[in-house]
Amino acid sequence: MELLRTWILGVTAASMVLAAAQALMPEGPVKRVGRLTAGLILTLALLQPLVSLSGEDLTNLVPDLPTVTGKEEEGSAMQAIIEQELAAYIVDKGRALGADCAASVTCVPDENGVPIPRRAVVTGLLTGEQREALSAAIARDLGIPADAQSFREG
Repeated sequence: MELLRTWILGVTAASMVLAAAQALMPEGPVKRVGRLTAGLILTLALLQPLVSLSGEDLTNLVPDLPTVTGKEEEGSAMQAIIEQELAAYIVDKGRALGADCAASVTCVPDENGVPIPRRAVVTGLLTGEQREALSAAIARDLGIPADAQSFREG
């Protein structure tokens, strides 16, 4: 935090000195060269901490960043998204059949890590016909067999 404070104070001080120097410069080519020089000096003041930072300083500036372990977390995030999308698909299918329901889908990664839908739970008040039609659609469209589907009232 001290490093950030020092940097801000340095940039502010450099800006104030350069603004005062520009105000005192006479018009014409001298002022144009002065503006260019002031811009370069201010750029150096802004970039100076990058040159002097060590790895430990960077760690202190940005503490507790989440670490990404790679394919594991990517796979679990992808699996969660797929489960949500498939559940939304079931709810939409139920709505198309005139049923008001909620759904959840459980996926299991195959040997390549690709999430495959294995189980579906549908909650809501469905008639026998709606239940049969929805069950058939889940089996046909998502590949979840009827014995891996469960329907609950609620």
